[in-house]
Amino acid sequence: MKIKIVGLTGQTGSGKSEVAGLLTSEGIDVIDCDKISHLVTDTEKSCLCDLALEFSISILNLDGTLNRKKLSSIVFGDSEKLKKLNEIIFPYIKAEIASRIKKLDKNGKPLVILDAPTLFESGLNKDCDFIISVVAPLEERISRIVVRDHLTDDEARKRIASQHDEEFFISNTDAVIRNDGSLSHLEEETAKAVEKMCMTFSRLLKNEECQCSESDRFAEDGVNEESKED
Repeated sequence: MKIKIVGLTGQTGSGKSEVAGLLTSEGIDVIDCDKISHLVTDTEKSCLCDLALEFSISILNLDGTLNRKKLSSIVFGDSEKLKKLNEIIFPYIKAEIASRIKKLDKNGKPLVILDAPTLFESGLNKDCDFIISVVAPLEERISRIVVRDHLTDDEARKRIASQHDEEFFISNTDAVIRNDGSLSHLEEETAKAVEKMCMTFSRLLKNEECQCSESDRFAEDGVNEESKED
């Protein structure tokens, strides 16, 4: 059976990483797409060169590595520049993700979670069998981003404004986790999303088994008809 791919996404500052941590603690394989983004810009020199050519060498540190804060200040708040950034970096990220999924599938893993903030922008949603989104109140998200990324309130709001709104995630996903309470509440919300995911995959598996049974029956009928003709 082909490995099932589950997309985990949501608004920046929504607490998606906490959900990913809960899933990991349950033994589920999680691919952190943010870490892969850092990996490709650190190790893929062609990617770094493409970025420097597009946004100037001002995005590089003195040692030639990517100055992420500088790049963020350029693209967030400018939809065209953000689009260009995505066009450059996504192919590198998707290639690395595909390689990791292939390895997990080869090792017989039944399921993998893609922890992907830009799941829809990258087109990775098209590869997913199920999508979970995490949403949270605006002010809580701003507070988290300011502390986590060392941004000003204005910078945090600009980053949020450059992304899809809550309604987009609710409308385009299979399960929604609302992170608007305590940790125990988040655990309950995550458990509900996982339960819905399992029920969906269970139905899909039954449908696949039915289709296989039908195919076998038709094949058997065909053999029997040929035997009669002989």
